[in-house]
Amino acid sequence: MKNPFSTIRIFVNETVTELKKATWPTLTELRDSTIVVLVSIAIMGVFIAVADFSLANVVNLFTGWMR
Repeated sequence: MKNPFSTIRIFVNETVTELKKATWPTLTELRDSTIVVLVSIAIMGVFIAVADFSLANVVNLFTGWMR
């Protein structure tokens, strides 16, 4: 049976090696990407809110006709 601590050590060493190979964003790239994500979230939030409000009103309109 393999030693679990040995496999954990190997995993951690391989992870550190791979993280050293990664290209990390500069502060400017990170800021710009964050702004893009926040604006995208705001646009999607507005779209979903409008769609939800509209669909709720359409459903209420049709269910009102059924009475």
